Amino acid sequence: MLRRRGPARSLAAAGLAFAMVAGSCSIALVDGPPGMGEADHDPTGRYEGGVPCTSSRTWPIVDAVVLLATLVKVANYGEDQRDETLSGLLGAAAFGISAWIGHQRTSACRDARATAVR
Repeated sequence: MLRRRGPARSLAAAGLAFAMVAGSCSIALVDGPPGMGEADHDPTGRYEGGVPCTSSRTWPIVDAVVLLATLVKVANYGEDQRDETLSGLLGAAAFGISAWIGHQRTSACRDARATAVR
């Protein structure tokens, strides 16, 4: 038996699906500093401080904002929406992990650049 869903529910489901596909920006778009044995500076001078990595926290902040928005949405689900709650919590976990990884990478980049300047 198929249940008909209202336009608001369909829109919310589409938004959640889009967020999960577009999510985890920090994992894909933030680069940490080079590891041991890799080139630790850029001789072309293209990168500030000579270290090719991402120091901007834009993407981790985007992940954190989407995490909070997802948690607010999940908090408003009713008891009869267990599937939506579970998928929302899994999406929130993905954004939280991505934000944490992005923050760690940008912190390591900032430390590497500070060390390279000295």
